[in-house]
Amino acid sequence: MKTSWDWDLSLRLKSGHPFFQLAMAETAFVPPLQPTTASSSSSRAKTPWRPETQEPFTYSRRWAPFVAPGACVSAALSRRHQRRATAQVATSSSPTSPTRWRKLPCWGIAILGFALVLVHRVVLKEFRLQLPPPRFTVFLHAAFFLILSQLLPPSKYPEEQNVKLVLLVGVVEFFGWAALQQVAVAGGLGVSAALLSGVSLLVTLASAQLLLQSRVKTSAWIGAVIMAAGVGAAGPVHALSSVSSHPAEMGLLCAALATTSLALTGKEVLFSGRAPLSVASVASLASFAQLFALALPEIMRLHSFPGTLQLAQIIMGPAPRIASLPAAAYVYILGSALLRYIFTWSLRTANAPTVQLVNAVAVPFGSALLMLLSKTPLSAQSLAALGLCTVGSVVFFMEEGPLVKASELFKSSMTEQQLKLEEAWKREQREKAQKMAEERERKKKADKEKQAEREKTKELEKQKRLAQAEALRKEKEEKQKKQEEEQKRKEEERQKVAAEKKRLQEEQKLKKEEEKRKKDEESKKADEERRKKQEEYQRMKQEEEKKAIAEKQKQEAEKKKQEEEKRRQVEAEKKAKEEERKEQERIEQQKKVEAAKKKEEEEKKAIAEKQKMEAEKKQQEEEKRRQVEAEKKAKEEERKEQERIAQQKKAEAAKKKEEEQQRQAEEARKAQEMKKAEEERKQKEKEERMKKQEEEAARKKESERQRKLEEEQKKQKIEAERKQKQQQEALQRKQEEERKLKEEESKRKAEEARKQKEEAERKRKAEEESRKKQEEAERKRQAEEERKKQEEEQKRKAEEERKRQEEQKRKEEEAAKLKEEEKRKEEEAAKRQKEQQEQEVMAEASEASEKDKRDQDKRYERLSFKWKVQDEMRLGQEAAKIKRQLQEREQELARLRQSKEDENRN
Repeated sequence: MKTSWDWDLSLRLKSGHPFFQLAMAETAFVPPLQPTTASSSSSRAKTPWRPETQEPFTYSRRWAPFVAPGACVSAALSRRHQRRATAQVATSSSPTSPTRWRKLPCWGIAILGFALVLVHRVVLKEFRLQLPPPRFTVFLHAAFFLILSQLLPPSKYPEEQNVKLVLLVGVVEFFGWAALQQVAVAGGLGVSAALLSGVSLLVTLASAQLLLQSRVKTSAWIGAVIMAAGVGAAGPVHALSSVSSHPAEMGLLCAALATTSLALTGKEVLFSGRAPLSVASVASLASFAQLFALALPEIMRLHSFPGTLQLAQIIMGPAPRIASLPAAAYVYILGSALLRYIFTWSLRTANAPTVQLVNAVAVPFGSALLMLLSKTPLSAQSLAALGLCTVGSVVFFMEEGPLVKASELFKSSMTEQQLKLEEAWKREQREKAQKMAEERERKKKADKEKQAEREKTKELEKQKRLAQAEALRKEKEEKQKKQEEEQKRKEEERQKVAAEKKRLQEEQKLKKEEEKRKKDEESKKADEERRKKQEEYQRMKQEEEKKAIAEKQKQEAEKKKQEEEKRRQVEAEKKAKEEERKEQERIEQQKKVEAAKKKEEEEKKAIAEKQKMEAEKKQQEEEKRRQVEAEKKAKEEERKEQERIAQQKKAEAAKKKEEEQQRQAEEARKAQEMKKAEEERKQKEKEERMKKQEEEAARKKESERQRKLEEEQKKQKIEAERKQKQQQEALQRKQEEERKLKEEESKRKAEEARKQKEEAERKRKAEEESRKKQEEAERKRQAEEERKKQEEEQKRKAEEERKRQEEQKRKEEEAAKLKEEEKRKEEEAAKRQKEQQEQEVMAEASEASEKDKRDQDKRYERLSFKWKVQDEMRLGQEAAKIKRQLQEREQELARLRQSKEDENRN
């Protein structure tokens, strides 16, 4: 039975995935989730088509929009034929390099295609009701790409185009779309095909290596395997396991995956060689192959070969009136054409495995995107699939792409005579190139002479500028000397002011310290007085508590004595009664003991079984825990190894940096030596000026030193007094700590005695509680057994009631189907009567128009025959769908019964 995830994924695949973005909606079948009624379909099938019953536009207007494209195609074909006839012989025999079109990396092309696929899927979900019939959209794409391919210039080597290869690729593309169409309408098989799209990536790599002789890189194989695992993990396991039991479905699925991979590889080959096809030509080929594949089921159902007009209508599908389409439809037609063109361009620019990777990655990411848009939380399975696909994509595009194309694909297929002509043409081109090179050299020499003259004039101008700069530099040096002298004088004055400020600040600091010391002494005295009062209060409180405890103990002793006397009297009375009761209980217990032994044996067996199960579970948990620890250790070792390697790299970088620093230091040292030579000359001039300043500074320093000595002596006296006070305070603190330790020891002993009493009381209460719990457990066990019996009885009744209701529903559904069938037959009979009446009216008409009407009726009958066939097939599909749903429901009921029976046995 399908889960909600299966339905959701199958709907999204059929509407948005590149495998099924156009296939499912373009077939003549009705999707499984589309609601249809038998009455509406049969009425159109049994009624002949007439102009008065259709939309208000004529038959000629229906085909009018396609007259202009047809005329363009014919004109383009004739123009292209003329250009081919007048085309010159190829002027180059150099093979087209596989990197000629590579302007983007493979991973960039993959990201572009992936983004467009996701946008296309969101558009399909949001605007699916406003879009035209998908087969009609494919027809427009095919016509557009055909016209574009004919308007583009022809290849330089038309004689080297392999028509057989083009036809072969078209046939493989046709079979690929036909297989995908059958997969899309096969129910859950479409989900399996999407989940196996990662396997098709491996098939594409294998075909590139085997058929094209390309070299696939190891990273590409590893990434493809990870990608296949990620895409397969995006859906339920039973979607893949159910296919293996049906050989026909398995064959259809393998054919779909193989043909799509081969078709991609074949289209890549069409872009190789010296005469590659254009992107528009390959896109047109793929569009026509898809169009014929989608129309194949409808053509196969016809009993006779149709006419040209009917065949064109079948291939194109239902054609709406283009003028009546909404704006979203035009945007979708252009956007889907762009998507198809970009996918084909990706085959030429990158390769087939890159395009196949985009198809595979779109499965989990597209499903996750639609779930987020519908505000559905992502499951752990979806997140794991997204992570695997991301890692696989990164590994796939390592080493600059997945594969290296074989050069044999791009070799020429020309004859020896043609190659000789081409070599002669090359020789002429080389001679022309040599002459052009000689002319360029002569021009270069003339340019060099002119440039030499310009350089001479520039050198003269430079010398003049240097002389002017030297004069300006000397003037600046004189100004700088004057400024330096002025700055020195200002600095001396500033230093004097700063020294005076420091002296005043130090005096203020000393005053503040004395004030703080006085405040600290006062606060300490207040703290000592407060502490003494608290100690006195606590001592008095302890004495009162001791007196109260002694009085309570006396009262308790008296109460205990009275209680013991009462207890002895009550026990004496109880003993007499108990002896009589015990005699009666002994007889009853002998009977109960036998029954209890049997129950105990059964309980022991059940307990033993439970213990075994718990032991096994514990062993499993222990093994899991060991595995997890082993994995953690391995990861930790890897992390340490990586850290060690990183440290080595850092050390090497540090060494290089030190060497660079040393080199720079050496260069700086040399520059400094040059500067020192110039500075020494200036220094001699400064020394004479500095001598006078030093003498004045020495006198000032001497006076400053004497003042500092006096200040230091004062500070030493203050420090000695402070140390004496600190020693006295330390002694007082030690005495206080010893007294506190003694008090804490006495408190600890009293606390231990109290705890021992509480422990004894707690043990006695625990024994009483355990005894009560045992009795309560026995009562609960008996009540639980009774409850289980009642639940089993209720389950059995509910199961019988559910079976009865399901049987009744099945009968009602069958009756409703019979009624619908009877209604349909009645409607058909009424329609037949109407047809007879219309025929009688037509017979009474004039003989002149009878022949025209007869021809018209024949044409209408052919169209109605097609609709009858479609409706009959649709009704058959609906009946098969209902039958399949009934079978799935019966299977689900059987599984539920089996699971309940297993639970009852356990």
